[in-house]
Amino acid sequence: MLRSAGFPAAGMRRFAAPALAAAADRHLRGEGDAADFGAAFDAAATELGQAVYDIACDDAFRTALIWQNPAVLLAVDAIRRDGPHAPRNLRRRHREEVIAKYWQRYCLKNDTVGFFGPICWTELGGPGPVATVRPGAALTRTRKVFLERWGLDALGESFARAPGVRDWLPVRLAPHLTVRERVLRHPHHPPQTVTAATAALLALAQRGPRVADLVAALLADPASGFRRAADVHAQLDDLAGRGVLRIGFDLPVDLTAEDVLREQLAAIGDDTARERVLGDLSTVGALRDAVAAADGPDALAEAMSALDRRFVELTGRAARQQPGEVYAGRTLCHLETVRDLDVGFGDALLERLAPLAPLLLSARWLTSAIGAAYADALTALYRDLAAESATVDVALADLWFLAQAMVFGADPPGAAVTADFLGRWATVLGLADADGDARELRFDAAELTERVAAAFPATAPGWAAARIHSPDVHVCATDETALLRGDFTVVLGELHVALAAFDTHFFAYGHPDPQRLRDGMRADLPDGRVRLLAPVDWPRHTARIAEWLHGPADAQIGFVDAPGADPDRLVPITALTVRPDADGTLTAHADDGRRWPLLEVFAPLFDYQVFDTWKLAGNAGRTPRVTVDGLVLVRETWRTTVGETGLHTVKGERERYLAVRRWRLAMGLPEQVFVRVDTELKPSYVDLTSGVYTRLLCTLLRGAHAKGGDGVGLTVTELLPGPDDAWLTDGAGRAYASELRLQIVDPVPAQVR
Repeated sequence: MLRSAGFPAAGMRRFAAPALAAAADRHLRGEGDAADFGAAFDAAATELGQAVYDIACDDAFRTALIWQNPAVLLAVDAIRRDGPHAPRNLRRRHREEVIAKYWQRYCLKNDTVGFFGPICWTELGGPGPVATVRPGAALTRTRKVFLERWGLDALGESFARAPGVRDWLPVRLAPHLTVRERVLRHPHHPPQTVTAATAALLALAQRGPRVADLVAALLADPASGFRRAADVHAQLDDLAGRGVLRIGFDLPVDLTAEDVLREQLAAIGDDTARERVLGDLSTVGALRDAVAAADGPDALAEAMSALDRRFVELTGRAARQQPGEVYAGRTLCHLETVRDLDVGFGDALLERLAPLAPLLLSARWLTSAIGAAYADALTALYRDLAAESATVDVALADLWFLAQAMVFGADPPGAAVTADFLGRWATVLGLADADGDARELRFDAAELTERVAAAFPATAPGWAAARIHSPDVHVCATDETALLRGDFTVVLGELHVALAAFDTHFFAYGHPDPQRLRDGMRADLPDGRVRLLAPVDWPRHTARIAEWLHGPADAQIGFVDAPGADPDRLVPITALTVRPDADGTLTAHADDGRRWPLLEVFAPLFDYQVFDTWKLAGNAGRTPRVTVDGLVLVRETWRTTVGETGLHTVKGERERYLAVRRWRLAMGLPEQVFVRVDTELKPSYVDLTSGVYTRLLCTLLRGAHAKGGDGVGLTVTELLPGPDDAWLTDGAGRAYASELRLQIVDPVPAQVR
């Protein structure tokens, strides 16, 4: 899949200030006086004011902000109102920073968000040219607007309270609970023997009936013990209040939530109630469609406001979640787009990816070693519980509870393996003995593969899904002509170890044949996977990025009270018992006879600890660029701490700029870099010549220091690719940043202990 930015890469030059940087460096060397630097600073500030004003007046930029975080538009429109040369007070500087922060994301990052991050599926491999590229006349070919799942959930709760709806609400046993022979099993409480009447009610609830149907069935059965509908309703309310039952419109945490809500509303048997709530949902849908059809930022803002107002009227809830955060702004709906582009790549590019082989071999070792470490730790916990209860059958819920501290504690079993992995790579690359002034280390792929095979011996991945890895690679060429003649470089952006990146629900919208992806996943993992039914506040868990490539052999573990259980895949944690098989492998056995290696049940917990491991590779100080047969495996990287920079303590706009230039010279950094502090998830682009980006850098470091002190880690990476490496163009010839997201499968299936 090709991911791309939605604004031309050349836009990043609008904030560069090379003349100011040169004047500052002369001043720092003692070759220019303070007056010369001051004049250059004032001139750059004037140019910056014009640049932010021009961007603030850009309708496409304003439209992107409205989609992402409409509250930010207040700062942007203030710049439009004040003009390019308004006094540069604290408020004005803050508004400049807001624009610069979003601008770098829209121009350089392939974030796959709305029209400022469109995707395009492509084919890789085959005879013919390096690439076949046919951009369309527009930026995006198709667009679809989805209501956010949290908003739909709020609507569902509101509809559930409407007159006449209560009797038609779905009833379900909470997904982590089981009932067998009048015993209610809860993962956090002792087994509870319930009355015969309650057992009858819970047995019916496991089938997912509506309230009215459940009440009717109980009253029709003399053995149920219920004689009055009021008694059933009282019992339902009590069980729901204790978290035993879920009563209401239960929506999956994925992009099907609106369809599921509509289906559940359509099942309401009261004609008046049904038509009223379906009408309200249709009104919201029509307002969403008006948002999708809006042309231009002002029309979009008006359409979104209308949607917000109706949502607030229906739910009494705010129409925003986490406003003000660059990566977390949540409006009531989101836009997904496919780029107006037909593109394919031939064998020439596929061959350039061959140097990934040694890295992928080491990833096999990494998952194998981490799987072994967790298997040993889980075995120790199992033995303790088995000895305590004097039985080989241990409730998985008990083991699960104890394992949380192990998996998410300060020193999880995988930590030592990760450190060993990175240390072995440092040895393989000879980083300790490398020339301190070397900017690049070059390796032959065959030789490096031989070294890796010796350093990372492993016969198979550590768990089933660990055979799938997802690298992001950048194809760097000055233009399409250079790409076609083979004058390009491939750069590994990230390697997501043991992560099936295509198992992300909004990618399904852009694919011409989603079933092909499902079939591919089933072929790669024929025995299926164990996944978790996660709560809505689970890290990295939203409707957009929900797993969707489910197969018939997959299982879904219900371990807490969470929405959206799939009855065809659900296995409550209380229905699982752990005991060793004949070969000693610890196995989780379900009440219905199914079974899974214990490691597979826990894999979803620790695979997130391994998926970004490769980005940590390198020395503690500086790591040269590492190139293998022309493929850049590691960008040049510098590692330090916030405290060592000293930039978090500097005050005064000009003083900060000089301090950043001094720090750059001392570190030997290029002018444009990406920086990431350990207190943040995402890296940020920084142009070290720019007045506004150097300010943002200091602000970032001050915030990190406030959170974690001097020791917060800071990683600086060379900008590769940069704006001059963008070969992808639109119909008007404007160049865009892009990357290829791949999914690569280890030919050897897992061997789980």
